Amino acid sequence: MPILSMFPGGEPPASIPEFTYTGSYSLIDDGDGNWRIKFLTSGTLTVTNADFIIDLFLSGGGAGGGNCSPSHDAGAGGGYTTTQLSLTLVKNTPYTITVGAGGSVEVNGGTSSAFGYSALGGYAPHTNAGANGGSGGGERYGHGGTDGSDGTASVDPPGIGQHTTTKEFAESSGALYASGGHGLDSGYARNAGLANTGDAGDAGYAGGSGIVVIRNHRAA
Repeated sequence: MPILSMFPGGEPPASIPEFTYTGSYSLIDDGDGNWRIKFLTSGTLTVTNADFIIDLFLSGGGAGGGNCSPSHDAGAGGGYTTTQLSLTLVKNTPYTITVGAGGSVEVNGGTSSAFGYSALGGYAPHTNAGANGGSGGGERYGHGGTDGSDGTASVDPPGIGQHTTTKEFAESSGALYASGGHGLDSGYARNAGLANTGDAGDAGYAGGSGIVVIRNHRAA
């Protein structure tokens, strides 16, 4: 895989790139020359018109919750997230993008990776204790954490979150990813994690797949 480097002559124009991608994606025009690309499935990216400085956000896949058999009633951990700033995409260079799969019941989430960086999937529970992840899962009676927090607990230990924000590009206005799952008796409605959220599965449900997002680099 090619090594990314700082753009040698300063930042290129923030025009939307011309590119090919072998998987599914969503291209978003944020206005004022700003853009994002959300990679929804794994594939190979090639930018064809220029080098671009980018920011990168990764969320691993959410794990699947406990199987609701005796002593397996906890929520799973959401995918871990990471943000990397000021990377360069080199024209006509193929880059492999991997979007981590959501875990089925009691299966860990898959790792998302791109440009030499990665974000692990969340962990699945195998007891009544919540599992760890980007946001922790709740134990049997607890609810899942959000935005990097731990799950909650009243009897068994909760899952531990990453304790940093899981919002896109680590910005307060960014979309929220990688929430933890709820336990069987948390009092919350239980659901599977949705695709491309990195959200964990609640007890008895699968986790959602992760996501890879790039955008033109934006000054702080």
